[in-house]
Amino acid sequence: MSAYDLFVVGRPSVDVMFTGLEQWPELGNDIEAGGLGVCAGTSFNTPAAANRIGLRVAYVSEIGSDVWSQMIRDEFEAEALSTEFLLVEDRPLPAVSVALNMDGDRGFVSHWPHGPAVDGRIADRALSLIGNVDARHLHGQVEDMPDLEAAARAHGMTVSVDAFDGASWASARPIEELLRDADVLLANEAEACAMAGTHDPSAALELLAAHCECVVIRRGARGAVGIAGGVVREVPADPVDVVDTTGAGDCFNAGFLAGWLSGLPVEHSLTLGVICGTGAVTDFGGYRGCPRGADFRAIAAARGIDVPEVWQPVEGSA
Repeated sequence: MSAYDLFVVGRPSVDVMFTGLEQWPELGNDIEAGGLGVCAGTSFNTPAAANRIGLRVAYVSEIGSDVWSQMIRDEFEAEALSTEFLLVEDRPLPAVSVALNMDGDRGFVSHWPHGPAVDGRIADRALSLIGNVDARHLHGQVEDMPDLEAAARAHGMTVSVDAFDGASWASARPIEELLRDADVLLANEAEACAMAGTHDPSAALELLAAHCECVVIRRGARGAVGIAGGVVREVPADPVDVVDTTGAGDCFNAGFLAGWLSGLPVEHSLTLGVICGTGAVTDFGGYRGCPRGADFRAIAAARGIDVPEVWQPVEGSA
Protein backbone atom coordinates (compact mmCIF):
# COMPACT_ATOMS: atom_id res chain seq x y z
CA MET A 1 0.00 0.00 0.00
CA SER A 2 1.27 3.47 -0.87
CA ALA A 3 2.30 5.80 1.94
CA TYR A 4 0.00 8.56 0.60
CA ASP A 5 -3.31 8.57 -1.23
CA LEU A 6 -3.06 12.15 -2.51
CA PHE A 7 -0.11 14.24 -3.62
CA VAL A 8 -1.43 17.83 -3.72
CA VAL A 9 0.46 20.89 -4.91
CA GLY A 10 -0.35 24.56 -4.42
CA ARG A 11 -0.01 27.80 -2.49
CA PRO A 12 -2.40 28.25 0.45
CA SER A 13 -3.99 31.53 1.43
CA VAL A 14 -5.88 33.00 4.34
CA ASP A 15 -9.55 33.34 3.39
CA VAL A 16 -11.51 36.17 4.99
CA MET A 17 -15.24 35.60 4.36
CA PHE A 18 -18.10 38.05 4.83
CA THR A 19 -21.72 36.85 4.75
CA GLY A 20 -25.15 38.40 5.14
CA LEU A 21 -24.57 41.29 2.77
CA GLU A 22 -27.78 43.16 1.95
CA GLN A 23 -26.17 44.95 -0.99
CA TRP A 24 -22.97 44.91 -2.98
CA PRO A 25 -20.23 47.35 -1.88
CA GLU A 26 -20.30 50.80 -3.46
CA LEU A 27 -17.58 53.42 -3.53
CA GLY A 28 -18.05 55.91 -0.74
CA ASN A 29 -20.59 53.81 1.19
CA ASP A 30 -20.06 51.62 4.24
CA ILE A 31 -22.05 48.37 4.42
CA GLU A 32 -22.23 45.80 7.20
CA ALA A 33 -21.83 42.04 6.97
CA GLY A 34 -23.93 39.73 9.10
CA GLY A 35 -21.14 37.16 9.52
CA LEU A 36 -17.36 36.86 9.40
CA GLY A 37 -15.10 33.84 9.11
CA VAL A 38 -11.32 33.44 8.77
CA CYS A 39 -9.37 30.28 7.95
CA ALA A 40 -6.82 28.87 5.53
CA GLY A 41 -8.03 28.43 1.99
CA THR A 42 -7.42 28.06 -1.75
CA SER A 43 -5.14 25.04 -2.29
CA PHE A 44 -5.41 24.20 1.44
CA ASN A 45 -9.08 23.24 1.12
CA THR A 46 -8.88 19.94 -0.74
CA PRO A 47 -5.99 18.42 1.25
CA ALA A 48 -7.56 19.51 4.56
CA ALA A 49 -10.94 18.04 3.61
CA ALA A 50 -9.32 14.85 2.29
CA ASN A 51 -7.36 14.52 5.53
CA ARG A 52 -10.60 14.91 7.51
CA ILE A 53 -12.30 12.00 5.75
CA GLY A 54 -9.30 9.74 6.21
CA LEU A 55 -7.15 10.03 3.11
CA ARG A 56 -3.39 10.22 3.60
CA VAL A 57 -2.19 13.49 2.09
CA ALA A 58 1.21 14.73 0.94
CA TYR A 59 0.70 18.49 0.51
CA VAL A 60 3.56 20.37 -1.17
CA SER A 61 3.15 24.05 -0.33
CA GLU A 62 4.97 27.18 0.81
CA ILE A 63 4.34 29.96 3.32
CA GLY A 64 6.39 32.83 4.73
CA SER A 65 7.16 34.36 8.13
CA ASP A 66 4.38 36.97 8.21
CA VAL A 67 1.28 36.92 10.43
CA TRP A 68 -0.93 35.60 7.62
CA SER A 69 1.45 32.71 7.00
CA GLN A 70 1.43 31.92 10.73
CA MET A 71 -2.36 31.67 10.59
CA ILE A 72 -2.02 29.08 7.83
CA ARG A 73 0.62 27.21 9.85
CA ASP A 74 -1.76 27.14 12.81
CA GLU A 75 -4.43 25.56 10.59
CA PHE A 76 -2.04 22.76 9.62
CA GLU A 77 -1.79 21.95 13.32
CA ALA A 78 -5.50 22.38 14.02
CA GLU A 79 -6.37 19.99 11.19
CA ALA A 80 -3.54 17.54 12.00
CA LEU A 81 -2.44 17.93 8.38
CA SER A 82 1.11 16.76 7.76
CA THR A 83 3.73 19.52 7.39
CA GLU A 84 6.35 17.14 5.98
CA PHE A 85 6.24 18.87 2.59
CA LEU A 86 5.53 22.42 3.80
CA LEU A 87 8.35 24.88 3.10
CA VAL A 88 8.53 27.93 5.39
CA GLU A 89 10.47 30.85 3.92
CA ASP A 90 12.06 33.30 6.36
CA ARG A 91 10.44 36.35 4.75
CA PRO A 92 6.95 37.78 4.36
CA LEU A 93 4.81 35.94 1.81
CA PRO A 94 1.26 36.99 2.68
CA ALA A 95 -1.50 35.44 0.55
CA VAL A 96 -5.00 36.69 1.39
CA SER A 97 -8.35 36.27 -0.33
CA VAL A 98 -11.47 38.16 0.79
CA ALA A 99 -14.80 36.57 -0.18
CA LEU A 100 -18.04 38.57 -0.20
CA ASN A 101 -21.08 36.27 -0.07
CA MET A 102 -24.40 37.54 -1.41
CA ASP A 103 -27.49 35.84 -2.87
CA GLY A 104 -25.90 32.41 -3.02
CA ASP A 105 -22.75 33.49 -4.86
CA ARG A 106 -19.61 35.40 -4.00
CA GLY A 107 -16.98 37.77 -5.30
CA PHE A 108 -13.32 37.89 -4.34
CA VAL A 109 -10.54 40.38 -3.74
CA SER A 110 -7.16 38.66 -3.48
CA HIS A 111 -3.52 39.51 -2.82
CA TRP A 112 -0.85 37.09 -4.07
CA PRO A 113 2.58 38.78 -3.77
CA HIS A 114 5.39 37.22 -5.80
CA GLY A 115 2.75 34.92 -7.30
CA PRO A 116 4.60 33.48 -10.33
CA ALA A 117 7.88 33.13 -8.42
CA VAL A 118 6.27 31.30 -5.48
CA ASP A 119 4.15 29.11 -7.75
CA GLY A 120 7.23 28.25 -9.80
CA ARG A 121 9.23 27.26 -6.71
CA ILE A 122 6.39 25.07 -5.45
CA ALA A 123 6.04 23.38 -8.85
CA ASP A 124 9.80 22.81 -9.11
CA ARG A 125 9.94 21.37 -5.61
CA ALA A 126 7.00 19.08 -6.31
CA LEU A 127 8.68 17.90 -9.50
CA SER A 128 11.88 17.10 -7.57
CA LEU A 129 9.85 15.10 -5.03
CA ILE A 130 7.48 13.22 -7.30
CA GLY A 131 9.79 10.28 -7.90
CA ASN A 132 10.66 9.85 -4.22
CA VAL A 133 7.23 10.21 -2.57
CA ASP A 134 5.21 7.01 -2.49
CA ALA A 135 1.80 8.37 -3.50
CA ARG A 136 -1.08 6.98 -5.52
CA HIS A 137 -2.58 10.08 -7.06
CA LEU A 138 -1.65 13.65 -8.05
CA HIS A 139 -4.24 16.42 -7.71
CA GLY A 140 -3.76 20.02 -8.78
CA GLN A 141 -4.98 22.83 -11.01
CA VAL A 142 -5.28 22.17 -14.72
CA GLU A 143 -3.07 25.00 -15.99
CA ASP A 144 -0.26 24.76 -13.47
CA MET A 145 1.75 21.62 -13.95
CA PRO A 146 2.05 19.79 -17.29
CA ASP A 147 5.57 18.57 -16.44
CA LEU A 148 4.45 17.38 -13.01
CA GLU A 149 1.46 15.54 -14.46
CA ALA A 150 3.67 13.76 -16.99
CA ALA A 151 6.16 12.83 -14.25
CA ALA A 152 3.36 11.49 -12.05
CA ARG A 153 2.12 9.31 -14.90
CA ALA A 154 5.64 8.06 -15.50
CA HIS A 155 5.81 6.98 -11.85
CA GLY A 156 2.54 5.08 -12.04
CA MET A 157 0.32 7.70 -10.39
CA THR A 158 -3.15 8.66 -11.55
CA VAL A 159 -3.92 12.34 -12.05
CA SER A 160 -6.86 14.67 -11.43
CA VAL A 161 -7.04 18.36 -12.28
CA ASP A 162 -9.38 21.12 -11.14
CA ALA A 163 -10.24 23.77 -13.74
CA PHE A 164 -10.24 26.75 -11.32
CA ASP A 165 -10.99 30.41 -12.14
CA GLY A 166 -14.72 30.17 -12.87
CA ALA A 167 -16.11 31.91 -15.94
CA SER A 168 -12.78 33.70 -16.40
CA TRP A 169 -11.03 30.40 -17.10
CA ALA A 170 -8.70 30.74 -20.07
CA SER A 171 -5.66 28.97 -21.45
CA ALA A 172 -3.44 29.32 -24.49
CA ARG A 173 -2.98 25.54 -24.52
CA PRO A 174 -5.46 23.37 -26.46
CA ILE A 175 -7.81 21.12 -24.47
CA GLU A 176 -6.24 17.92 -25.76
CA GLU A 177 -2.89 19.07 -24.37
CA LEU A 178 -4.34 20.32 -21.07
CA LEU A 179 -6.03 16.97 -20.40
CA ARG A 180 -3.44 14.69 -21.99
CA ASP A 181 -2.25 13.22 -18.67
CA ALA A 182 -5.46 13.64 -16.67
CA ASP A 183 -7.65 10.75 -15.53
CA VAL A 184 -10.22 13.05 -13.89
CA LEU A 185 -11.30 16.61 -14.65
CA LEU A 186 -13.27 18.50 -11.98
CA ALA A 187 -14.92 21.80 -12.90
CA ASN A 188 -17.94 23.95 -12.18
CA GLU A 189 -20.40 24.76 -14.95
CA ALA A 190 -18.80 28.07 -15.91
CA GLU A 191 -15.34 26.52 -16.10
CA ALA A 192 -16.53 23.50 -18.08
CA CYS A 193 -18.32 25.71 -20.60
CA ALA A 194 -15.31 28.00 -20.95
CA MET A 195 -13.01 25.05 -21.52
CA ALA A 196 -15.32 23.47 -24.09
CA GLY A 197 -16.23 26.72 -25.83
CA THR A 198 -19.98 26.33 -25.35
CA HIS A 199 -22.77 27.80 -23.25
CA ASP A 200 -24.42 24.38 -22.78
CA PRO A 201 -23.11 22.41 -19.75
CA SER A 202 -24.41 19.11 -21.17
CA ALA A 203 -22.54 19.70 -24.41
CA ALA A 204 -19.46 20.70 -22.42
CA LEU A 205 -19.60 17.41 -20.52
CA GLU A 206 -19.60 15.41 -23.76
CA LEU A 207 -16.93 17.52 -25.42
CA LEU A 208 -14.56 17.31 -22.44
CA ALA A 209 -15.20 13.57 -22.05
CA ALA A 210 -13.67 13.11 -25.49
CA HIS A 211 -10.34 14.14 -23.93
CA CYS A 212 -10.61 12.73 -20.38
CA GLU A 213 -11.95 9.38 -19.14
CA CYS A 214 -13.80 10.90 -16.17
CA VAL A 215 -15.29 14.41 -16.18
CA VAL A 216 -17.23 15.91 -13.26
CA ILE A 217 -19.22 19.14 -13.37
CA ARG A 218 -20.22 20.65 -10.03
CA ARG A 219 -23.58 22.43 -10.21
CA GLY A 220 -23.83 24.06 -6.79
CA ALA A 221 -27.34 23.85 -5.37
CA ARG A 222 -28.27 21.44 -8.18
CA GLY A 223 -25.71 18.83 -7.22
CA ALA A 224 -23.23 17.34 -9.68
CA VAL A 225 -23.06 15.35 -12.90
CA GLY A 226 -20.24 13.11 -14.03
CA ILE A 227 -19.28 10.85 -16.89
CA ALA A 228 -16.92 7.87 -16.62
CA GLY A 229 -16.43 5.20 -19.25
CA GLY A 230 -19.20 6.80 -21.29
CA VAL A 231 -21.74 6.44 -18.47
CA VAL A 232 -23.41 9.66 -17.29
CA ARG A 233 -24.77 9.94 -13.75
CA GLU A 234 -26.35 12.83 -11.84
CA VAL A 235 -26.60 13.32 -8.09
CA PRO A 236 -28.77 16.04 -6.49
CA ALA A 237 -27.53 18.42 -3.83
CA ASP A 238 -28.62 18.05 -0.22
CA PRO A 239 -30.99 20.71 1.17
CA VAL A 240 -29.06 22.73 3.71
CA ASP A 241 -28.87 26.19 5.25
CA VAL A 242 -25.94 27.88 3.52
CA VAL A 243 -23.47 29.89 5.61
CA ASP A 244 -20.62 30.34 3.12
CA THR A 245 -19.94 28.75 -0.28
CA THR A 246 -16.22 29.56 -0.39
CA GLY A 247 -14.20 26.42 -1.21
CA ALA A 248 -17.22 24.09 -1.40
CA GLY A 249 -16.03 22.80 -4.76
CA ASP A 250 -12.61 22.00 -3.31
CA CYS A 251 -14.27 20.07 -0.50
CA PHE A 252 -16.45 18.23 -3.05
CA ASN A 253 -13.26 17.24 -4.88
CA ALA A 254 -11.92 15.50 -1.76
CA GLY A 255 -15.05 13.37 -1.37
CA PHE A 256 -15.27 12.51 -5.05
CA LEU A 257 -11.61 11.50 -5.27
CA ALA A 258 -11.96 9.31 -2.18
CA GLY A 259 -14.64 7.32 -3.99
CA TRP A 260 -12.86 7.32 -7.34
CA LEU A 261 -9.59 6.13 -5.81
CA SER A 262 -11.47 3.27 -4.16
CA GLY A 263 -12.92 2.24 -7.50
CA LEU A 264 -16.50 3.06 -6.54
CA PRO A 265 -19.13 3.66 -9.25
CA VAL A 266 -19.22 7.23 -10.47
CA GLU A 267 -22.62 7.91 -8.86
CA HIS A 268 -21.24 6.79 -5.48
CA SER A 269 -18.19 9.00 -5.93
CA LEU A 270 -20.45 11.93 -6.85
CA THR A 271 -22.52 11.26 -3.71
CA LEU A 272 -19.40 11.31 -1.53
CA GLY A 273 -18.47 14.60 -3.17
CA VAL A 274 -21.90 16.03 -2.42
CA ILE A 275 -21.65 14.91 1.21
CA CYS A 276 -18.39 16.84 1.61
CA GLY A 277 -19.49 19.85 -0.44
CA THR A 278 -22.75 20.09 1.50
CA GLY A 279 -20.84 20.04 4.76
CA ALA A 280 -18.54 22.79 3.50
CA VAL A 281 -21.31 25.33 2.97
CA THR A 282 -22.62 24.94 6.53
CA ASP A 283 -19.51 26.66 7.93
CA PHE A 284 -16.98 29.25 6.85
CA GLY A 285 -14.28 28.09 4.46
CA GLY A 286 -13.76 25.05 2.29
CA TYR A 287 -13.04 22.38 4.90
CA ARG A 288 -14.26 23.29 8.40
CA GLY A 289 -17.76 22.01 7.68
CA CYS A 290 -16.49 18.79 6.09
CA PRO A 291 -17.47 15.74 8.18
CA ARG A 292 -14.65 13.78 9.77
CA GLY A 293 -13.97 10.09 9.17
CA ALA A 294 -16.56 8.32 11.34
CA ASP A 295 -19.32 10.83 10.61
CA PHE A 296 -18.48 10.78 6.92
CA ARG A 297 -18.70 6.97 6.80
CA ALA A 298 -22.00 7.04 8.71
CA ILE A 299 -23.57 9.51 6.28
CA ALA A 300 -22.32 7.46 3.33
CA ALA A 301 -23.61 4.21 4.86
CA ALA A 302 -27.07 5.75 5.25
CA ARG A 303 -27.01 6.21 1.47
CA GLY A 304 -25.91 2.65 0.77
CA ILE A 305 -22.21 3.37 0.27
CA ASP A 306 -19.64 1.37 2.21
CA VAL A 307 -16.65 3.62 2.77
CA PRO A 308 -13.52 1.80 4.01
CA GLU A 309 -11.67 3.04 7.06
CA VAL A 310 -8.40 2.44 5.20
CA TRP A 311 -8.60 3.68 1.64
CA GLN A 312 -7.54 1.22 -1.00
CA PRO A 313 -8.75 0.18 -4.45
CA VAL A 314 -11.91 -1.92 -4.41
CA GLU A 315 -11.39 -5.03 -6.54
CA GLY A 316 -13.93 -5.62 -9.26
CA SER A 317 -15.76 -2.29 -8.91
CA ALA A 318 -16.55 -0.03 -11.85
